[in-house]
Amino acid sequence: SPLVMLAMLLLLLPSPALAFGMHTLCSLRSAMRLHDMQLSSYELPSTALHAARGACARLALAADDVDANASEEEEELTVDELKAELFDLIDQIPSRGCEPDADDAADVAEIVTELEQAAPAPLVDWHLKPELVGTWRLRYTSSRAFHANQGLIGYSRDVKGISTPELLMKVRTQYRLLTYEERIVYEEGSLASFLGKVTQAKKISAECTWRATADGMLAVTPARIIVGERQWEPMDRQARALRVLAATTPIFLDQTLLVVRAQIREVCFIFERAR
Repeated sequence: SPLVMLAMLLLLLPSPALAFGMHTLCSLRSAMRLHDMQLSSYELPSTALHAARGACARLALAADDVDANASEEEEELTVDELKAELFDLIDQIPSRGCEPDADDAADVAEIVTELEQAAPAPLVDWHLKPELVGTWRLRYTSSRAFHANQGLIGYSRDVKGISTPELLMKVRTQYRLLTYEERIVYEEGSLASFLGKVTQAKKISAECTWRATADGMLAVTPARIIVGERQWEPMDRQARALRVLAATTPIFLDQTLLVVRAQIREVCFIFERAR
C-alpha cells in the first residue's frame, strides 16, 4: 500500500528528515486511526496492515531517539553557567543598560528568567538570607526612568557639569537600614567642578529604611539625601526618581548576584557584590 511504501522510504532518511517524516506519517496514522483498525474500510490485505503497523512502530522508536538527542543538545545550563553568561553579556553593554541593542536586552531578559526558574522554590525568604547583607553595585537595569534621570537620585540630571556613573546599595539588617551611594564625577572646568572642590563632595547618598512586605517585595523608604556636609529630605523630582527602587521583588540572590524585578515585570535591576 502507499502507506507501507512511505513508511519504508522514511526509514532510509537521515535523522532530521526522519523526524519530519515521522511527524507527517504519524499525522496520517492518527487521522486514519490505525490503532483502531479503521484501515480495514480500505480493504487492505492483512499483511499490508501488519507491515504498516510495524513500519510506524519502527519510525516512532527512531523519532524518539532523535528527540532524545535534541533534548540532550538543549540541556539546561547550571546556575553558575547562567551567571557567567549574564556577566559576560552585561560587560559588553555600556552605561548599565542605557539604550542597549535590542538583541542584547532580550538576551539579558531571557537569562534573568532562566535564573528565576532555576531556583528550587520562589525566593520568598530573601530577607532572612545572610547573603543580602553587604554592598552591591548596580551592573544593569532596563528601567527607562533610571536612565532618563541619569542615575537613581537624579542629581546629575538636575546639576549641570556632573555625572553619577556608579550606584552602590549598602544593605544592613540591623535597624533595616539601606543606603544608596552615587559617586560624583565633575566635568572639568564646570561651575559644579569648582563648587565640588570647595565642598569636597565625592558622592551623593540617600539614607533609607527597608522592609519585606507580605507579598515578598522589598519596600524602601528614603529618609534623607546627603551631599558633603549638606543634607535634606528628598522632595519633588529627587523623591520621584528614587521610586524606581521603592518597591521591587527579589528573584535571585546568592553570594555574588542579586536580581530584582520592578512592579512592571519587564523592568529588572542586576546587582553584583562589590569587592
